Amino acid sequence: MLMRIRSQLNRLTGGLTFRLLVLITMTLAPLGAISISTSNDMQRAAQAAAERSLIGLTADAVAGERALIESALGSARSLQGFLLERRDDAAACSALLRDYVERSTIYSFAGFIDLEGEMDCLSEGEAVRFGERETFQRLRASPMTTVAAPMTGEVTGLPVIIVTHPIRDDGVLAGFLAISITRATLEAMARRQIADTPRNVVLINHLGEVLNRQPDDPMLELLPQEETLVELATARGDRVLSERTQDGARVVLSKAELIPGRLYALAVWDKTSPAVAALDVNVMPLLFPAAMWLACLAVLMLAVHYLVLRHLKALNRQVRAFALGRREDWIDMHGHAPAEIRTLGTTFRNMARLIAREESEREQALAEKTVLLKEIHHRVKNNLQLIASVINLQLRELNDPEAHRVLLSVQHRVLGLASVHRALYAEDRLSRVRADRVIEELLSRIAEMATGPGRAAKLRLTLEPMTLDADQMVPLSFLLHEAVTNALKHLGAENAGAAWIAVDLGRLPTSEAQADHADGTRGEDTVTLRVRNPMVTRSDADRQGDVNTATDTGADAEPGLGAELIEAFAMQLGGTCRQGALHDAESGTVWELELSFPAPIERPDDPAAAPAS
Repeated sequence: MLMRIRSQLNRLTGGLTFRLLVLITMTLAPLGAISISTSNDMQRAAQAAAERSLIGLTADAVAGERALIESALGSARSLQGFLLERRDDAAACSALLRDYVERSTIYSFAGFIDLEGEMDCLSEGEAVRFGERETFQRLRASPMTTVAAPMTGEVTGLPVIIVTHPIRDDGVLAGFLAISITRATLEAMARRQIADTPRNVVLINHLGEVLNRQPDDPMLELLPQEETLVELATARGDRVLSERTQDGARVVLSKAELIPGRLYALAVWDKTSPAVAALDVNVMPLLFPAAMWLACLAVLMLAVHYLVLRHLKALNRQVRAFALGRREDWIDMHGHAPAEIRTLGTTFRNMARLIAREESEREQALAEKTVLLKEIHHRVKNNLQLIASVINLQLRELNDPEAHRVLLSVQHRVLGLASVHRALYAEDRLSRVRADRVIEELLSRIAEMATGPGRAAKLRLTLEPMTLDADQMVPLSFLLHEAVTNALKHLGAENAGAAWIAVDLGRLPTSEAQADHADGTRGEDTVTLRVRNPMVTRSDADRQGDVNTATDTGADAEPGLGAELIEAFAMQLGGTCRQGALHDAESGTVWELELSFPAPIERPDDPAAAPAS
């Protein structure tokens, strides 16, 4: 499975299209990165501008309230010097503040609180003591300008916004001046229309307290949770964020800092608001480089396929067809194919025609040589049969038994040679022939020639299908002819009807170390031929000198012509031949001839190795 995946991956990554895609991607990658970076910077700049615009609109929505509160702070600073001059005279100090409040028309109350928490300098009402209150203790511990919104004013009893400012004498804290503004005045100043109005806008102080809304105001449900308000009031600076309101709706919040660290405007915007829509990031500029890259890849793939790949595939089909043996004329390349590919196709067609013509000439020459060689084998066989016929005529005129025996032996050898040549020219392929088929036909013909009284024998053939070179097949056939002929001749009359001759042909595979050599030559196997027949007694054997045949006492006869021929053929094959008597558990004592010789390794793709149909 892993090998298949690796093969498919190599096939994919090794293609021309994939490599061109990688190259075009590497080429466009820097441009795409620059384009994406530029688009991203522009998006960030546009988003920052939209946030600034939203914060500006938030500040504009409370411009009236902001002006009123900043006016109160300015008044506190301007009254600082007058209060320090009159702080020891409560009546004069109160008269100053009363006169100032009456002339301002926007303030409802003003009072000075000393460091002991006593407020006896006030624009109206009786003196009030704040020394024991937690808010005063916290303010004294950390004197700063504050903006608060109590339910009602301590003196006036009205809903007010109190702006408290520390009063210092040469940098030393002397007390606090509190100026009150009624919420009605604040709401009157807030009635100002702007182009893009938020859904809700409030003022919050540094503690996250809403200053311009009553506790029962339904607009408070459009604000985030109290914890979120405290976090927003604690964080310095302007902010734009997305948050959930108390009723669970997700909205956009914008916080504008009015008085650094003291007062903020918080606006709630619907997502459908044009000001908020500008905050949305437009991904199209970011996708444009990717779209251009995909478009380039698509154009490249189409161009490669249309101009190169389809023509190469057509040429590859022609090459494959040529490799599979098709030699017909090829179709010319399309006229719109690139000139280089048309040149390549023309070159291939010319080469294919030359190769096909040369192959045709070689096949014709080979066929002529094969016919000629078969004709030679046929003529040799006819000549040998003619010689055997002449010898047969001579045998009819002889009366001498010894001369008759010698001529008969010569006739059998001549007929054996004729059988070998007949088997050779009957083969379709002459360079390598099927040894098992040739041997089987040869043995059947030898048995027919040797049939006679006392000489009939049963052939036991065990022949492994194999091919051998013709140069090896000829001496092997001659050797086998001599061995089987001698075996038939020495069967003996008493063995008639029960005699047998066993012929075994097999191949011993070679080891890997003896396989094909680096120079391209074939390695070699070992071919073994065995011929066995039962032993006969001297009284039944005609031992005039053909082969070694053991007597009943175990003595060996002198070697004859047959044994010499067998040794000569074995040497011609480059092998070794062993003859002798063996004891077989089933057959008793037998005479065995064993021949071993090297032969080129037989490959499955050898045409001659295929079984005969």
